[in-house]
Amino acid sequence: MKKLSIIAVFVSFFAVNFSYSQMSDFDLNDLDGSSVKLSEQLKKGPVLLQFWATWCIPCKEEMKVLNELHGKYKDSGFVYIAVSIDDQKSVSKVKPFIESKGYKFITVYDSDKNVFNSFGGQDPPYSVFLDRNGNVFKTYSGYIQGDDAKLDSDIREALKIGKN
Repeated sequence: MKKLSIIAVFVSFFAVNFSYSQMSDFDLNDLDGSSVKLSEQLKKGPVLLQFWATWCIPCKEEMKVLNELHGKYKDSGFVYIAVSIDDQKSVSKVKPFIESKGYKFITVYDSDKNVFNSFGGQDPPYSVFLDRNGNVFKTYSGYIQGDDAKLDSDIREALKIGKN
């Protein structure tokens, strides 16, 4: 009986880790109500999903950096998707915030946090970087000033771009 318990724990450990190493495809609405499917975005190149909320100050700081990196690498195939996990109380603030900053990256709504949870979501900001095949390349939890260089380096690595 003890062996069965050990095997059950072992199997469940690998099942959980496998689910986070593989892409969880999604189809979420963007700011205009249009459908955004992750698998379609991956056809362009590696995708960075940043799970954020309007009430999260570090999320907004990271978003400034990611906006710059999006502008720098979008023509090389890099895709940045800001996934709002704002709930029904604050979701109405998402579109005005994005528009007030003039951001042009894809922003989608995940108010029920199903996608956030499927990627092992933690406190925001939480980001998942997927390679072109939909495998988890990197994950990031939190944001502090100075993370810019690491994000830039990781994007270049994912795109297989040498240093400029």
